[in-house]
Amino acid sequence: MTLRYDIMDKEVMISFQTTLAVSKALEAIAEEKQMSVSCLIDAILQKHLIENKRFEDHALDRRRTPRKTVSLSAYLGDSNWQRRDFQEIEILDLSINGVRFSLPKTASLQIINGKEIDKYIIIFRLPDYSWPLNVQITPQRIFETDKEVQIGASLINPDYCTYTAMQQYLA
Repeated sequence: MTLRYDIMDKEVMISFQTTLAVSKALEAIAEEKQMSVSCLIDAILQKHLIENKRFEDHALDRRRTPRKTVSLSAYLGDSNWQRRDFQEIEILDLSINGVRFSLPKTASLQIINGKEIDKYIIIFRLPDYSWPLNVQITPQRIFETDKEVQIGASLINPDYCTYTAMQQYLA
């Protein structure tokens, strides 16, 4: 099937393969709605793009290494705080370069657009690793839901032991 339509006064041709049943169904719907097949497909695609546009600022995947989905309990705080002041969080995914975690909205610690404190510390334990890991992070992206705030953060120069433990776990 080949479509031709105008975009900004320029003709663009898009070709794609489909089954005979899909082609006949598109032609029948287009005839019923009194429009061309290319206009129908354009309308379907426009509707899909509008309905599924949830993360406008996350259009580009900036990750340099793949992340592993996990569910790890951890503690988040400032390096100047006492350990009892650290906030309990849940790590949602992890990579060599970064971490994504959730912070309850009811938490006393509020990260507002990553500007309150430039650097935080996360303390967590990997499965099958006996020592807790202590990494410094800087928040990069914040996404709020009704119950929680999800934060994507970059790791700042993890030490050798932390790096090798994470590398073994992620392999």
